[in-house]
Amino acid sequence: MQNYKKFDKIENISFIKELEIGFSKKNKKIPSRFHYDLNGSKYFEEITKLNEYYVTKTEKKILKQLSKEMKNIFDNNLTFIEFGSGSADKISVLINDKVKFYVPLDISYDFLLKSSIKLAERFPDLSIIPSYCDYVKKFILPKKISKNKIGFFLGSSIGNFYDKKEKKFLQNARKTLGNNSFLFVGVDLIKNKRIIEKAYNDSKGISAKFNLNLINRINKVLKTNLKQKDFKYSSHYNEKINTVECFLISKKDQKLFICNKEFVIKKNEKIQTEISKKFTFNTFSSLTKSAGWKVKKYWFDKNKHYSIFLLQNQ
Repeated sequence: MQNYKKFDKIENISFIKELEIGFSKKNKKIPSRFHYDLNGSKYFEEITKLNEYYVTKTEKKILKQLSKEMKNIFDNNLTFIEFGSGSADKISVLINDKVKFYVPLDISYDFLLKSSIKLAERFPDLSIIPSYCDYVKKFILPKKISKNKIGFFLGSSIGNFYDKKEKKFLQNARKTLGNNSFLFVGVDLIKNKRIIEKAYNDSKGISAKFNLNLINRINKVLKTNLKQKDFKYSSHYNEKINTVECFLISKKDQKLFICNKEFVIKKNEKIQTEISKKFTFNTFSSLTKSAGWKVKKYWFDKNKHYSIFLLQNQ
């Protein structure tokens, strides 16, 4: 319990700092990684099971194909490191007897702990070292792991960075993983606009609940009294920049205090809560090259809606 309180406090400090930065901008923003407290993570698990949300189902099909090839690609005594591990559901498809260590990195400590315990029950011989951190930054890995390090950044999370910071993440991942390492990245590809927009505007309204949960989190951390009913969720696919943009829109004039500073949210003002960039093979390859990685291999689904890239540290 003591450790939980410690990490919970660190996470809240990070959240407050990012809120202050995001709400100081002309166009208010909340980084999408802060969706994933315990409740947010549960909502996202529901989203992955929806008919409209093609990302997880398509990625899992590719991972099953990939699992058959893994033993031929890598040597023995492997360490898997997963950035933004979440439920660790997808990585379990790839674990085989060559994998000796698994280091899940996540910003939600309680969800990280629960998923690690669940995975340990499935793989009792696997050494699991859950590590709470802001995984977008450089992170010093535990010492008691093997040298053969393979990173994973799945779920198309590479598209969720504001201000083109996906390059910075890839650079930091290189530093975290070190020389002679590899990184698997899930990449959502440009496709029919209707398919994309349905995935972020599901008929059951779970995407809306997922985003509105941020209001609950703000209330909990800042001791404010904002109400979900005073906001509405909206998202659309911006074809000019090949990006889904998600917002909470205020239904009335509101205000809150962050670090003793007053912030006003005007009626109809948008707070951006998520972006999800879509790539082509060429645009993603160029991004990885600019960050110091080399594309070693890649896999597509049959419709070429989604891809998993294997990158090698140059």
